[in-house]
Amino acid sequence: MPIDYQGIYVLSSGMLLQERKLEIITNNLANVDTPAFKMDVGLVSLWDTPNGQREPDNSPENPTNNFVYPLMERVVTLMLQGPIRETGNPLDLAIEGEGFFAVRSEGRIFYTRKGNFRIDREGYLVNELGMRVLDEEGRDIRVVGNLKVAPDGSLFTEGGPIGRLGVYTLNQPQKVGRDLFTGQPQRAQNFKVMQGFLEGSNVNPILEMARLIETHRAHEVYSNLIRALDQTHERAINSLV
Repeated sequence: MPIDYQGIYVLSSGMLLQERKLEIITNNLANVDTPAFKMDVGLVSLWDTPNGQREPDNSPENPTNNFVYPLMERVVTLMLQGPIRETGNPLDLAIEGEGFFAVRSEGRIFYTRKGNFRIDREGYLVNELGMRVLDEEGRDIRVVGNLKVAPDGSLFTEGGPIGRLGVYTLNQPQKVGRDLFTGQPQRAQNFKVMQGFLEGSNVNPILEMARLIETHRAHEVYSNLIRALDQTHERAINSLV
């Protein structure tokens, strides 16, 4: 009967949930020192049989016969600002407040708060992946001379002003890879660009280590319960032989 297997199905889904949480936490911890990294958290919910109705086939492989399962509903990125530290490198830029820098690669525009920029061989301001940084008009920024950046994002060299950084807020931001985002951009208002500084990761390593230990123990509990339940089923079957 399906009720005989319900415990294993529910416990297995719980163990898989803990594995997914471990993946998220370990990724956060791996990026503690990544500039401007935004940590992820998993939102957990329960799946249950609609209206409490069971299918007539009584098959334990049919999930609607097993009532309730925990699952990872979605992963959410926390956009809280990380600590800002001074580097002294004039090409390191940090945004204090709201906003993202805009960068372009192969015709696509992405957004990032990771401002460890450099000048490429052609004289353009690019990020570490070689994506060109854009000004407020959506144009590539070419730098000839020493770059000076004002708090409002205005750019200067010895020859005078060369433009202004494009800084945008995003509606419904979606993470792409480790530190790039897509979304619906709007001009940012409440920000200050800091030259010679970098924003750090917003991961709290102490809290994440505590979550790692807690999640690992929960995974171990689920695993032990599955093993114990399986042994109970085995003894019950053997008693019928």
